[in-house]
Amino acid sequence: MWQTKLSIPVNLQTTRNQALDGLRGVAILLVLLPHFGINYYLRQVGLNMESNIGVQLFFVLSGFLITTLLVSEKLTTGSVNIKYFYVRRCLRILPVAYLYLLVLIILNYIFTLNIPAFDFLQSFIFYKNSPLPSSYYTAQYWSLAVEVQFYLVFPALLALNPTRYFWFILSIVIVVPLFAIVSFYTTGLYNSHTSIALLAKLCRYAFWKGPTMILIGSVFAMLIFKYNLDIRWLGKPKYLSIILLLWTLVICSPRFLYHLKYIAEYISAIIFGIIILMSINSDNLLSRILRSPIMVRMGLLSYGIYIWQQLFVGNHAWHPWLKFLSPQPVWVLMLVKFVAISVIATLSFKFEQRFLKLKQKFEPENSAQ
Repeated sequence: MWQTKLSIPVNLQTTRNQALDGLRGVAILLVLLPHFGINYYLRQVGLNMESNIGVQLFFVLSGFLITTLLVSEKLTTGSVNIKYFYVRRCLRILPVAYLYLLVLIILNYIFTLNIPAFDFLQSFIFYKNSPLPSSYYTAQYWSLAVEVQFYLVFPALLALNPTRYFWFILSIVIVVPLFAIVSFYTTGLYNSHTSIALLAKLCRYAFWKGPTMILIGSVFAMLIFKYNLDIRWLGKPKYLSIILLLWTLVICSPRFLYHLKYIAEYISAIIFGIIILMSINSDNLLSRILRSPIMVRMGLLSYGIYIWQQLFVGNHAWHPWLKFLSPQPVWVLMLVKFVAISVIATLSFKFEQRFLKLKQKFEPENSAQ
């Protein structure tokens, strides 16, 4: 039995790991920089930054953290309280997500943004990852939909049988990406009308737009518990984790000469899992940066930043509330956006705190993150 044979690794016994908060800070920066206009300058020197890489890091982190929480709870108490798990997730996700939508409804009326009611409905029920048309201002809710749909299925499977859960998700993170890659590079397979073509489309959708990325993080967490891995040696090379992080940015950029779609995303997700392990188990250069106050703070605000940043996306001041900045250069616009999102996210976090305090009543012992 898991609860008798395994113990919680020392580095996962603390109530909060600041390096993981710092990684959230890195993830939101990777989203904000391209969304706020950094590519306007990078393209002038032949470079490009993809915001998807930040979302991908969020996904891998989420899978790792949720799995760590659930397995730790099972090892500590002998079971997982699924009802309390869902209460905690609701208190974590819903308040800010719904607050943004309520504010957006008001903005939709004041500025005549023409966001249809059905788009708001999709956002409220977390179904924005469907192939249906989507409003620009709620586009970020596709990733929340992926997270929520993951919560509805996989935590219950883990609670029932961790060993079977491990082998099941390991099969998914091997088979689904490989089938997606093969189908993408096999001429005619994806565009045919056969059942195999339909399966290929589903796999490619599930690989990036589905929970597969989250499951990659979950696999890394399960490996720590299942095999009691001692991976402190991973972080001994001082600069290795930073080099790996930068390498993911390179291989995922379409401008990279040897960029291979899907293969690059698969490799980078695995690298993110390795970076997570290196960050929580080592005192290397990256982990020190991640534990700095500014990165930890950014990580704590990352959820609110991610939700509200959609009000400022773009290289130009095309939003009605930014039109007064139209004559300004892009760097001034970026600076204003960063200041604005910092203020809004801080206020949003204060609003969120009352729900996070309530969430603590439903936390198991030895909870992290």
